[in-house]
Amino acid sequence: MWKAAIEAIQNNDRDWIDTNHLAFRSFFKKENTLEKGKLGKEALDQHYRERLFKMFIETSLNGLELDLKTGAKWIENASRLDGNWGWLLAIGVGGGYFTHYLNEEVRESYFKPENALVAGSGKPVGEAQKVKDLWKVNGSWDYCSGSEQASLFTAVTLKEGRISAMVLPKDQVKIERNWNAIGLGLTCSHKIIVDRVLIPEDHFFDLSKSPANSDYPLSSYPFDLFARVCFVPVILGLSKSLWLEVQKVIDAKRQIWQQYQPEKYHSIQRVKSDFERDLMKLSDDFYSAVEGSWKGHLKKRDSHINSVQKASLALSSFCYSKTSEIIPLLGMKVMEKDHPVQLCWQDLQTAYQHMIFRDY
Repeated sequence: MWKAAIEAIQNNDRDWIDTNHLAFRSFFKKENTLEKGKLGKEALDQHYRERLFKMFIETSLNGLELDLKTGAKWIENASRLDGNWGWLLAIGVGGGYFTHYLNEEVRESYFKPENALVAGSGKPVGEAQKVKDLWKVNGSWDYCSGSEQASLFTAVTLKEGRISAMVLPKDQVKIERNWNAIGLGLTCSHKIIVDRVLIPEDHFFDLSKSPANSDYPLSSYPFDLFARVCFVPVILGLSKSLWLEVQKVIDAKRQIWQQYQPEKYHSIQRVKSDFERDLMKLSDDFYSAVEGSWKGHLKKRDSHINSVQKASLALSSFCYSKTSEIIPLLGMKVMEKDHPVQLCWQDLQTAYQHMIFRDY
């Protein structure tokens, strides 16, 4: 099923996605070897072969160098099949941003291998202390999605009183399997721990400085905008999947509601109509802003920061609030733990908890 699913997200085959999204959720669960997520060898091999985790990495490191709009569409489509998959892609491709902040030897060592995949955290935790020519690092970082299959980790810590990002070799990191959220259960978003790990100076990097020049200048694109381009499509894809299941509930209960609860039925139809109409506009606004921002960035002109920020917040907030409005109207059936609406709703709530969706 991997081949068909990957082709569907790459070709924007919405008919295949909508027809198979429930079957894919079941398939994706079986493809994980651990309860809280760890993709098996065959699944990962498919990802490596198609370079899905390298969609935003330059070709010199065996990446795809996708434009931001195309990559965002892939993430949306994957999320429409299963939020866990979309989230893992969104997290996994984020490491491409850091490549130009590292020297060539470190870049090639960590990012050129076929299985290169980053997990980590941007929260400044722990401390790095100088020990001769190395740095001794101690700390722990929560919510490192994709931790089980990562080939390297990145984290942020205090180094001589200043915040610094760093690369952590996989064999120096301990995973504490503590992921316990209500949704996105197969994203292995665990805590990572390092205890007196010695890191060389060239493994640290400063995102406040200018990156090295490149024909694929992702690293000079504003990081906040890049994060939105990765995460907003997860919310969008999850919402479309959820509302597809909402429609099935409406179809099944239509006759009863029309006959015995006409006011309820009219309320549901109003909310549904509003969602479909406004989602199309807000989605188009978001992708137009992303496309215009990337083109402006490539020409070293205007990255349209405000436009991307405004469109991303409007779209994600709308998806969450409108879904919150429809859920209470659908009856008790959708509150069952294994109901497709409930599973998507829990994934959506968990994804929307990310700080990127706050506007303060």
